[in-house]
Amino acid sequence: MKHLTLNPQLTIKEISIPNTNLNAFIIDDFLVNADSVMHFAKNIAYFNPMYSDNSYYPGVRDNMPEPYVRLLQDFFQENIIPKLVGREQCNTIVHKSLISLVTCSPSQLLTEQKMPHVDSCKDNAFAFVHYLSGEELGGTSIYRYIPKDIIEFHEKDEVILDDMLNEVTSKPVEHHGYITNSTSLFEQVLKVEAKFNRLVIYQGNLLHGANLTSKESYSGDTTHGRFSITSFASISDE
Repeated sequence: MKHLTLNPQLTIKEISIPNTNLNAFIIDDFLVNADSVMHFAKNIAYFNPMYSDNSYYPGVRDNMPEPYVRLLQDFFQENIIPKLVGREQCNTIVHKSLISLVTCSPSQLLTEQKMPHVDSCKDNAFAFVHYLSGEELGGTSIYRYIPKDIIEFHEKDEVILDDMLNEVTSKPVEHHGYITNSTSLFEQVLKVEAKFNRLVIYQGNLLHGANLTSKESYSGDTTHGRFSITSFASISDE
């Protein structure tokens, strides 16, 4: 992957997650030039079928090349870890990074795809979304599960995930497609807009989901569709 370089003029904005002690990080103009990433996405990536990565991501994915993974890991270690209170000396490893294209129409969604989710119930797990499309194709939101008044999940809260699924199943009128706003079960507490070459980082145990409000957001069109790079990292004291 050629010409993959951090932008020395990138900006990092730290925003508070309401009703938690956590922050999300919004990094604008992440790469000097995202052309090589887009070339990979549109011309080289081999997109595997939906669910082949054992997730409920509503589209197709392929692994990102190692140069991107290394760049992301180095950036996280050097620029974000020092900002994490009490974790300034932690080490990080990015263990998965996936070029992702949404392809699933709302009518074909499983129940699990009609609700926000967590990537992990561990507080040492972090999620990254690198947007490769604009605001019109949707960003990411953080939610509160209203019945249990919970935004940040821990291992003891795993049983709540089954409750959430059952509740969503019982309210099909409200949860008939992609969740993009508050419902009687989920309150949207933070909304991050997409922007081309914007990276957003947050803890993976926060309840979250993508804002797919446009038909183009799930068209699967490699020219105009919603491309993003979704990555996952963990941190440790070792």
